[in-house]
Amino acid sequence: MSEPVIDVCEVAYDTACWTAYLRSLATAAPRYLVLFAGRLATLTGRTPGEVAAEAARDPAGTAERLAAVLGRGFDIDHHVAALTETGVTHQILHGGPWPVGDGTVNDRVAAYAARHPDRLSAWAGVGLTDPRAAVGEARRALDELGATGLSVIPFLDGVDPSGPEHAALWRLAADRGVPVWLHCGQHFRSDVPIDVSAPRVLDRIAGAHPGLIIVAGHGGWPWVTEMLAVAQRHTNVYLEFSSHRPARMAARGSGWEALLTLGATSVRDRVLFGSTSWTQARTPAALAGEVTRLGLPDDAVRAWLHGNAARLLGRVRPGAAA
Repeated sequence: MSEPVIDVCEVAYDTACWTAYLRSLATAAPRYLVLFAGRLATLTGRTPGEVAAEAARDPAGTAERLAAVLGRGFDIDHHVAALTETGVTHQILHGGPWPVGDGTVNDRVAAYAARHPDRLSAWAGVGLTDPRAAVGEARRALDELGATGLSVIPFLDGVDPSGPEHAALWRLAADRGVPVWLHCGQHFRSDVPIDVSAPRVLDRIAGAHPGLIIVAGHGGWPWVTEMLAVAQRHTNVYLEFSSHRPARMAARGSGWEALLTLGATSVRDRVLFGSTSWTQARTPAALAGEVTRLGLPDDAVRAWLHGNAARLLGRVRPGAAA
């Protein structure tokens, strides 16, 4: 990569954390393991058919077996070295509230970030099923673990994040000045409405909490135009497009056409790069390289890949351009 990259959405786990993460998907939304069979197969050396059939038959067991492969030999020092070699200057690791050993995934991820503070940040995962517990975990993560942001996946909890019972969590984040990454867009938990955290839901949260910094995770697809309208309305709303291949965005009918237009103009300063690379079976650097080939103006490419995130995270280098 010739352009420096800040990746605002990655999952980098050891086996125990992968187990907790995939088990949460297997329990709440087992279809994810089937839909991502091809990508998981690439990462685990199995065929897509094998993974899909096993996931449909035994999602919990599949989660355990996949986690064992995905986390095998994980070493955070090697992970950071690979980022450095490929031009990824900083990466945000997303945690989760799921128990692991004598702590949670948040504890493990925060420890990784503390080991490499110049290269990694931790955004703590917070569940919404118990609003009081959510505030408690957020405070613990920010005050004790050193987390610099929060990460929320409403469909896993089956909860409307704009409900008044969650106002205390959003006030806390706004008061602390930390970003909240909110899963936004399509999901595959069939017993929860698809629009549980659609752009218009984020619009309600942003309107009620104007000081809150929101990062719309996965870009709001298939409501990308609506997501951009929300970003135009609220200057503290950002979006990132992890889990989606940049190489496919320029294809006719992709649903990303508005981003390629407005993302280079009216909301150019609020588009961020995220990878969630396990869903694509490609490295963050490879996905960032696809952004450079979208035909965007050079200043927009720099802003998406690095400049916007650098400002958001306070990592602007003296004299650096967006």
